Amino acid sequence: MASETTATRSALTGETPSEPRNQEVHFERTDWSVRVSGGIIVGTIIGVWIITGVVYLCFLYFAHSRAVSSPQPLPIEVHGNPMPPEPRLQASPREDLKAMRAREDWTLSHYSWIDKPKGIVEIPIDRAIQIVAQRGIPPQKAPANLQLSQPQAGTRLTGFEGKVGPEPR
Repeated sequence: MASETTATRSALTGETPSEPRNQEVHFERTDWSVRVSGGIIVGTIIGVWIITGVVYLCFLYFAHSRAVSSPQPLPIEVHGNPMPPEPRLQASPREDLKAMRAREDWTLSHYSWIDKPKGIVEIPIDRAIQIVAQRGIPPQKAPANLQLSQPQAGTRLTGFEGKVGPEPR
């Protein structure tokens, strides 16, 4: 409360309050100078450049020593990176699928030559179904080495293995 009255009294009278000061402690202007700060900054920059140069020279030395001591490159490395074999990654798979289906639909619905000199033609699938329905499937000749056996033989060749009748449930 006494400090409040002193502050109020000094504000009214215009006097400045006296602060307690230690006469032995002063601001020393020679503690830190701008020259020292600038010298540290410049020294740090120069040090970074020197270290960068030393590391670069080490890199060059190691690269040269590795090139000298390494075996000869493989023949495929001499020609660069070849393209990987097909199939490669697709840029647009949906567009590729649409194009493939369009080609397939065209193939299934149009006539085209397979071998013109022999007269072999590719016909639309709908027409092929009509022809097979009209004419039927022609009988095939049996191969010369065909061996038929009775189911009662029951061998592994016939697939029955002694099972003539249906299996009981």
